[in-house]
Amino acid sequence: MPGSKSSKPSKAVFACNSIRGRRPVLQNCTIAELEVDPRYQRSLEAKSSQALIRAIARDWDWNQCDPLAVGRREVDGRERFFVVDGQHRLAAARLRRDIYDLPCVVSACDDLAEEVASFVGRNRRRRPLSKLDLLRAGIAGQDEKSVALMQMLAAAGLQLAPHTNFNSWKPGVIANVSGIERARREHGDIVTSQALRVLAVSFEGQVLRYAGTIFPGIAAALAAPPEGADDELLIMLLSAEEQSVWARDIGSCAASAGIHLRRAAEIVISKAFEEAAAEMLEEAA
Repeated sequence: MPGSKSSKPSKAVFACNSIRGRRPVLQNCTIAELEVDPRYQRSLEAKSSQALIRAIARDWDWNQCDPLAVGRREVDGRERFFVVDGQHRLAAARLRRDIYDLPCVVSACDDLAEEVASFVGRNRRRRPLSKLDLLRAGIAGQDEKSVALMQMLAAAGLQLAPHTNFNSWKPGVIANVSGIERARREHGDIVTSQALRVLAVSFEGQVLRYAGTIFPGIAAALAAPPEGADDELLIMLLSAEEQSVWARDIGSCAASAGIHLRRAAEIVISKAFEEAAAEMLEEAA
């Protein structure tokens, strides 16, 4: 009818946040000028990564080579280009030796923290980052909690594993980030630091393959130690058996009781600690 309002439904307004960052530029970067910052990037030492790199290099196809995401930042007064996403493609190109540059989407980064934030954001959308990946990224970005955890490891004589493939670990490296974070929440930093030291000294010179299984038990035992017991007694107790033996006993406890390995570790190691303390007091009487 004349003069009547239209009955067409109005379009809903989509609420958007303000745009962040600066518009990137498209450019080809030479292989030589592209770098990878190991402080936050995943290690490529794992067999799966090496297999992927060789496959890309062997069957290189420009139609499948998306531009690399690159952060441009100034380091010591010099402009440098760090690969945020695409290090497998970069490694494959270097392996071939007949590719000299790669297409890149280059974003200006004010500092390392901004570059790390881009790395985490991209990988969160693609697949979940592991606790190990997030910790390494947090350290690179100077996250307070991540730095504190690394300081605990260093004080105990331990190092963060570059990846989760224990077959290529060196002695004294661990990857059980979730267990350490849980210990900090449940028992505090002092007990967690003690537990890390006990783990390191008990199995000194060994590849800590079963650290993730054993560590929760060590932390729980130190959080509520039996009368007359101390760190040194727990070290003597743990070092008397191979890691694999402790892991086997913990696994058996978990299976028979139908409980989580973490709880089984707490039971097995705390019980052994109490028995050792009781024997020590009996001998001293």
